[in-house]
Amino acid sequence: FPNLALMEKMLKTCSRSFSSASFYRRPLPATCVSFSSKEGKDLFSSAMSEGYMATYFNLAEQFSTQDEPAYCGLSSLSIVLNALEIDPGRIWKGPWRW
Repeated sequence: FPNLALMEKMLKTCSRSFSSASFYRRPLPATCVSFSSKEGKDLFSSAMSEGYMATYFNLAEQFSTQDEPAYCGLSSLSIVLNALEIDPGRIWKGPWRW
């Protein structure tokens, strides 16, 4: 990566409050619940049984990670538009519409 040194310098500058410049397996803040924890699974089950998860599966099957740090908005937009099954009616690249 040609700009790796610059990225590392930026991460160190921007994340002084964290012990590591990496986002990998960073602990969640105390106000958050891990999705895979018992409490997270209980919350998910409760939301399912109460009918609040109708759109979860549409979103989950469209999930894609962002390719570049600056593209988070584009990734979120493509997930939501694909989940809503909105067809732009035009070809983007090859057979792909999004």
